[in-house]
Amino acid sequence: MSITRCAASVAPIVTLTRHGGLCVTGSECRSAWRIDDATISGDGYVPRRLTTTERAALLRAIDAIDATYLRAHPFKGTCPVAYDGQESIYRFRGFARSLPSCTYDLRGVGAVQVAERLFGTLKP
Repeated sequence: MSITRCAASVAPIVTLTRHGGLCVTGSECRSAWRIDDATISGDGYVPRRLTTTERAALLRAIDAIDATYLRAHPFKGTCPVAYDGQESIYRFRGFARSLPSCTYDLRGVGAVQVAERLFGTLKP
């Protein structure tokens, strides 16, 4: 008799969804990005391996996310989706709330900065 086992699903370390603007298809533009324990990937990009050093730096930055800082730094202005731009929504493993760029000013959030640097290393 054989037993089939399913691997446990582990949440990604980071997911990023960008939405807004009008794509060539006539619908809203949307892209998804992901960093899991071993890989960095994004729609239309070649995935690459996440190094141990990169993973450690990202997890440290996530541990440093401060809800008090977020409440004290709301997004101000008009959300870019109102004028054909995009909003970025980050989700970090271990941090309960999502971080939409039209809700919070994310420029001072280290985890966002680290994630963006990592996503920026992907090649089309």
